[in-house]
Amino acid sequence: MEQLEAQTRSLRSVDYQFGGGTCRDAVVVRIYWAQQLLNAEATDQVRARLHSAVADLHNLAGWTSFDSGQVGAAYHHFDRALEFARHDEDLTTNIVYRRGRVHLHHGAPGDALAYFQRGALSPLASSIMHANEAWAYARQGRAEEALRTLGKAKDAFARADDEHVPDWARFHDETDLTAMIGIVHTELGDTGPAISALTVAIEQFGPAMARSWTFCLIALASCHFMDGDSDVGRTVGVQAMGAAEGLRSERVWDRMRPMAHLAASRGVGLS
Repeated sequence: MEQLEAQTRSLRSVDYQFGGGTCRDAVVVRIYWAQQLLNAEATDQVRARLHSAVADLHNLAGWTSFDSGQVGAAYHHFDRALEFARHDEDLTTNIVYRRGRVHLHHGAPGDALAYFQRGALSPLASSIMHANEAWAYARQGRAEEALRTLGKAKDAFARADDEHVPDWARFHDETDLTAMIGIVHTELGDTGPAISALTVAIEQFGPAMARSWTFCLIALASCHFMDGDSDVGRTVGVQAMGAAEGLRSERVWDRMRPMAHLAASRGVGLS
C-alpha cells in the first residue's frame, strides 16, 4: 500500500512537471495491480486506506487522460475513482473538482459549476472549489459572482491547515491561488490585476510545476495583447511556446491557440 501511494505521488509529480502525456500509460498500467491488492485480507482501517489509494490512482489516470486529450478515458477513470472513494469525503471532493475542470476546459462552464458548487468539508478543498467556481463564472462573463467567489477562495485558503495536506490537493498552495486570481481576472478582461497576479505566480512557480507556469505565461501574453502592448505580448508568448514544447500536454496547446489568435489579430507572429 505504501508503495502504491509513493508511486502515485511520483507519477503526479511527473504530470505536473512534464504533462500527462509523459506518464498516463504508466499510471493506467498500475491500476490492475493496485486493484488486486483489494483482494488481500486486511483490517477495516487498512482496507479504507487501500480504497483511497486505488481511488487516487484512478483520479490521476483521469487527470492525465484529460491532459492528454482523451476525454472519454478521463470520465471513465473519474467515475471509477468516485466508486472507490465513497468513504473518503476529501478525496471525493477532489475528484469532483477535476471532473468539473474537464467541462470547463471544453466550453461548458455551466456544467462545470454544478461540480464546483458541490461544497467541501476542509478549508483547502473549499478554496480549490471556490477558485474554480470563480473561473467558471468569469468564463460566463458574470464578473460580480466571479469576484465574490474568488474572495471566498482566498478566505478559505487563509483558514487551511498547511501541515496536513493530502497529495492530491498539495498543488493548491499560495502560488497556485495567485495564479488562479490572475486567470480569473484574465477571463474578465481585467488586465491590470491579472498581470500583477500572473507575474507573481510566474516568479514563484518552480520547475516542478512547469505546466502551471506555462499556463500563466499564456494568460500573461494574452493580457498584454489585450492591452495593445504587442512587443511584451510577443516576448511572453514566444516564451510560452518554448515552454510548451517541453511538455506533453494537449491542454497547454488548447489554451495556446486563443492566445496565438489574439496575437495574430494584432499582426504579431509567435514563430
